[in-house]
Amino acid sequence: MQSRIISCRSERGQTIILVAISLVSLLAMAALAIDVVTLYVARSEIQRAADAAALVGAKAIADSGVTTLPPGDPNLVAATTLARSMASSAVTAMLNANPPINQVAGQTITPSTSVTFPGTANPTNSNPYVTVTLKVTTLPTFFSKIWGNRAATVSATAAAEAYNPANVQNFIPIAPKGVKPWLVANVDPNNPTPNTSFVNPATGVVETDTTPNVIGETLNLTADCGAGLGCTFLGTPGVAPYSTPAYPRVQYLPAQVTPDNGSNVCPSVCKGATAYEQSIECADMTTSYQVLSCGGGTLHAQWDNTVNPGGVGGLSDLGTECLIHATAPGNDKGQDKLDPSPWPNNPMQITAQSGPQNGSLVTTSNSIVTIPILDITGTIPPTGGAVTIDGYIQAFIEEVHGPGNPHHAGDIKVTVLNIVGCGSASTNLAANPIIGAAGTSPVPVRLITHP
Repeated sequence: MQSRIISCRSERGQTIILVAISLVSLLAMAALAIDVVTLYVARSEIQRAADAAALVGAKAIADSGVTTLPPGDPNLVAATTLARSMASSAVTAMLNANPPINQVAGQTITPSTSVTFPGTANPTNSNPYVTVTLKVTTLPTFFSKIWGNRAATVSATAAAEAYNPANVQNFIPIAPKGVKPWLVANVDPNNPTPNTSFVNPATGVVETDTTPNVIGETLNLTADCGAGLGCTFLGTPGVAPYSTPAYPRVQYLPAQVTPDNGSNVCPSVCKGATAYEQSIECADMTTSYQVLSCGGGTLHAQWDNTVNPGGVGGLSDLGTECLIHATAPGNDKGQDKLDPSPWPNNPMQITAQSGPQNGSLVTTSNSIVTIPILDITGTIPPTGGAVTIDGYIQAFIEEVHGPGNPHHAGDIKVTVLNIVGCGSASTNLAANPIIGAAGTSPVPVRLITHP
């Protein structure tokens, strides 16, 4: 009897020991789970940062103008070098712009950027892409320190492409948004060869003029309309009454605008009363310029003979002044300024003239617009109707000429930043178009699978 009592007493406390051992294991697993979840969250954060950085780098490539240059252009080598530099600088600037946001768990991100011009592309500058790898090597751990792991490493890679179908034989069509309603005739008044097109209507190839190069050219847009309530078509799109080196001039017709259905982004002040004027002032997401030759749809764009853009004080004048924040026609009226002279060895420089960045260099501006290029090889309906778009111009609006201008008051002075050709009408029309950005560039950027 005594021996049984001793045996039972010797088994007491075993459950407590087992529970204690289990608790240690459970706590260790919980601690490991917390650190693993922390690493997963950090991995998601750094991947989003890599995606954003890649898109920023691709936008810098698009802004460099390199995708517009045709094969054999003497500026192509310098522009390629510039594109690489601009992409790397843009990625670094984004990460440094707001350190509290562009960090992972409070740790500094180390970037690595490369820009590739694929040798399989035709031409090679038609779809360059930027690859960004971000890494954090000092990510703190919490409970894992028990096993000596005081820091962890997380990294992510993303690639984004700047795509311009101009000059490309086998292309995917594009569909820019936020386009301004000026159907500019497809003829370059700066080219020493008369009646040279901005883009070849049949192939979409950008003009090969190098004296001067099409990027950085100054153009003056004037409405091809006579006096009256609407646009009395003068019948000579692109054949300006005069075009001299001092005043290169090209004509445009007003596009038919779809009234805002609530999707347009408009300024809070100076909003015009007509749909046409609002299309200039706003980011017009309602009107479609996806035409057959660009592969974006089956309908052609329309020109509108019921609208007269007018001269000084006309619809184009007032809408443009509102868009660029100018208080009146003419230069130095509050609109941003562009210095194109550094290109192609360095980026063109934009200086803000209003807002919180007044006086500082900026990378974007309301003065940057996308303008459709009107095909003039066929007959233009004299009383409005369907027309064909050969491509798009990305331009910087310098000013609206005022009454004292010695040439043509009410003209819109622009500088060419990029040109996109629609490509051959018989190529890849069945492909889904790449949607461009909201009006700042017809050269779309998109995330792509890392090669």
